[in-house]
Amino acid sequence: MAKVRIYRDLCKGVEECGICISVCPKKLFQPSAALNPKGYRPPEMKDEVACTGCENCMIYCPDLAIAVRKEKAARGAKK
Repeated sequence: MAKVRIYRDLCKGVEECGICISVCPKKLFQPSAALNPKGYRPPEMKDEVACTGCENCMIYCPDLAIAVRKEKAARGAKK
């Protein structure tokens, strides 16, 4: 499982950029209802549980506005 953090203040918005929406293989990003302080509409996750942790959104974001952290499996959990 992966944890995705979106730095809303760094994002230039899905209308102006939208790379995260296009590179997500699961199509988990959607435009946020709220604007950031710069007046842009950043993305938000539809279903973070479905994220595979591929890191495409983090790798391709030109504004470094997305960070992906892969959660470690609990001790004793089956893989």
